Amino acid sequence: MTVPDHCVQALARARRHSVDTAGALAVAHTRDGGTDLYLLVYPDHLELASTGGLLRTGAGRETVLLTAVDRVTARDRLFRSSVEIDTGGNTLSFRAGRDTAAYLAALIRQRMTAGPDNSALLHHLAELHAAGVLDDAEYAAKRAALLD
Repeated sequence: MTVPDHCVQALARARRHSVDTAGALAVAHTRDGGTDLYLLVYPDHLELASTGGLLRTGAGRETVLLTAVDRVTARDRLFRSSVEIDTGGNTLSFRAGRDTAAYLAALIRQRMTAGPDNSALLHHLAELHAAGVLDDAEYAAKRAALLD
């Protein structure tokens, strides 16, 4: 999957607006009523971030765990497309260009079916072992459980 130019530009724009994008797999941007909105796709969740309008009122972030997402579709509209994310009876609609909407929908669906990313947990486990909190047997058992 080729990353659309819009996602690369949205990442740069988010960083200029001091939006924390660390660990994000993709970033998309749109404007709604003078407010910058960002959709950030992480390995295990989505975040909708707003920089807010005048004096940053309305700024904030909302998180949606991928386990709570029921369906994701890319909808083509006459002038712009959107990513439709259904979760628990609610639908989040994020406007984006056709290529970006299709890319984000495919990426989110891929992450929904992927197994959990245990790399951070394995790293933390190794740190606990190195610090002496876990002995060799405990470390081996917990590591084996994460890798299964």
